[in-house]
Amino acid sequence: MRTPLENPDLRSNLSDLQLQSLRVIAALVGTVGSLWLFWVTFPPTGGPNPPFIAWIGGLVLVLSLCLSYALKDRSLRLASAALVCGMVLAIEFAGLTYRSTLAAYLFTVPVILASVLLSQQAFFVVAVVAIGLTLPTNPMGLQMASLGAIVSPIVVIALVAMASWLSAHNLHTALAWVWHGYESARRNELIARERQSELKSALKALDEATHRLERTNYMLTLARNEAEEARRLKQQFAQTISHELRTPLNLIVGFTELMTQSPEHYEAPLPPAYMRDLSIVYRNACHLRSLIDDVLDLARIEAAQMSLMPEDVDPGVLVEEAVNTARSLAEVRGLQLHMMIEPALPHLYVDPTRIRQVLFNLLSNAVRFTEHGGISIAVRRQADSMVFSVTDTGVGLAPESIERVFEEFQQADGSTRRRHSGAGLGLAISKRFVELHGGRIWAESQLGQGSTFSFSLPIGRPQGVVASGQRPEEGGRADMEKGSDQSVVLAVTPSPSAAGLLTRYLHGCRTTVAADLEQARLMAQQVIPQVVLIDQACQGLNHLALGQLARDWDLPRTPFVICPLPGEELMRERLAVNGYLAKPVSRQGLWDALRPFGEGVDKLLVIDDDRDFALLLARMLDSPVRRYQVITAYNGHDGLEMMRRHRPDLVLLDLVLPDMHGLQVLECIGAAPELQHTPVIVISAQNELSQTQALDGAMLITRDSGLMPAEVVRWVQSIVDVAAGRTNSADEAGRGGGMMAAV
Repeated sequence: MRTPLENPDLRSNLSDLQLQSLRVIAALVGTVGSLWLFWVTFPPTGGPNPPFIAWIGGLVLVLSLCLSYALKDRSLRLASAALVCGMVLAIEFAGLTYRSTLAAYLFTVPVILASVLLSQQAFFVVAVVAIGLTLPTNPMGLQMASLGAIVSPIVVIALVAMASWLSAHNLHTALAWVWHGYESARRNELIARERQSELKSALKALDEATHRLERTNYMLTLARNEAEEARRLKQQFAQTISHELRTPLNLIVGFTELMTQSPEHYEAPLPPAYMRDLSIVYRNACHLRSLIDDVLDLARIEAAQMSLMPEDVDPGVLVEEAVNTARSLAEVRGLQLHMMIEPALPHLYVDPTRIRQVLFNLLSNAVRFTEHGGISIAVRRQADSMVFSVTDTGVGLAPESIERVFEEFQQADGSTRRRHSGAGLGLAISKRFVELHGGRIWAESQLGQGSTFSFSLPIGRPQGVVASGQRPEEGGRADMEKGSDQSVVLAVTPSPSAAGLLTRYLHGCRTTVAADLEQARLMAQQVIPQVVLIDQACQGLNHLALGQLARDWDLPRTPFVICPLPGEELMRERLAVNGYLAKPVSRQGLWDALRPFGEGVDKLLVIDDDRDFALLLARMLDSPVRRYQVITAYNGHDGLEMMRRHRPDLVLLDLVLPDMHGLQVLECIGAAPELQHTPVIVISAQNELSQTQALDGAMLITRDSGLMPAEVVRWVQSIVDVAAGRTNSADEAGRGGGMMAAV
């Protein structure tokens, strides 16, 4: 930090003050000098004439005044020094003139004035000179002067010099403080102005941001409305595709199942080649049905991620199944298909449907882009991974196209005149499936010489993950004896769709399903479940009965949960019918639905607009053990007319009819006294539950040993997260006391 005198502005101000002081002192000195010369020139009457030296003192004082005046415009310091020096000399001559020790005390005047007009160094010089000049003023000399006459002026001059220096020093210090405060205030003022300018800019930017935010909120509102409309359209699309895809797919699965598993329905046995081809059709139709179920389930519950159902599988079996599926594609194009499976490969813990689809996608792509030669598929172990490779002798890929082919809707040839068909989704879907399993996929290719697509999967079962589709006899108490910490959920529901929903979307646990409480009791003794989930459709249970059930099953620390689950029984109750079957309908499911009616049912009426599906139901009901008389109607009005004419024992009713909805048919049946007692089983491919959206009922959670308060808080927090649209991982359940019910 600079001293005050180093600052040019302050130094200029101090110079102005010294100049003003010099003028005042010069006026006083001029007055004293004039009086001195007047007294010397005109001495008092009768007094002695002043000596010549008295004239010198007055002239020195006047001459120093003139010199100071002459130098003040050139150098203020020299002018001040000339005036002070003249005063010192004049005092010295005055002391020599009057031979008085009192003249020495006059040296305090130039010392005081020097502290005002001169610098500190010059001030100390003047003080020392003044003290030195006090000695010759003693009229008796140093030998004859008394000690007091010598010391007293010196002490007075020294004290005055010290007081003057302290005053000047304090003055300069105060000036420094004032000046620094002034500079600080000025800097703060500048900073405040800058901050004020920045604040104005920020306020302006904030106004613009507020305007943009309001516009963004408006756009978000529009986007949310569009998203709601898209969700509604997605639900409508899911219902439509459910009917349009499941109905023909049910025919394929149903007829091929009859041909392969019940050949006695046909007059002559099918040749072995036909049976082999039908087995391929049946296997692939079941695979396609499983994929369609995944798409419909994802659309219905708006799942945020693709569900995997891992299980222990043989990689060689996966390759063989994929090759058998794609073999016909290669044979049609005259291509050879080779398999190279390394012996003694360990099992993989993967979702076989997904990995089989990846292999099929790679094989089908290789077939599409290969015109001559062959295709080979290999599987081998590489360190801790299993590597699958599909190599072809096709057109190959350019280097810049290798990474792009794994993106959605991207192909090696993106032109509209490309020779090979495809939407560009197979490799993108395959990449996602492989990454969901913790693996990676890559490609190696040379243009015109073929390509090799490979993917790797980790070997071994990830810690804490269990196949949700594993049957109880595959795990159970044996797993518990091995110290496994895998959670088991025992679900009790008569609904196949509810069982499938839980099996697909309960993650991090193994789900076992029982159709009734008795079967669940037997399973509970084997698997020792961590949670027992009971469908409200099974039977009415309150918390007392549920607690008694936990004690009867000897599961004191297992939570028992009762809640409504989507399924056939719930739809049956809502539609007020005797049964509900969702397409595709299996032969066993149809017979299970008819079994509760016993021998009292002989004549059945099928009301469905699909003639092929009506024929399939007739074939399914044609059995040597129990034969039904099946009549058909292909619209609602004909169905009602045939009910009045033939009086069937039971009606199989489709909800989607060309002339009227199935619900209207049910209303007409209930309104007619002669028809209202006829049992009705609804068969529909549409998911009517997505239209109603909500499940009626309560959720009841209890445990024989009770619930801890912290446990209740965590469950309530989970309910809050679900209600707020957030996802939260379930905390590990503890022990305690209590019961919680949520409606």
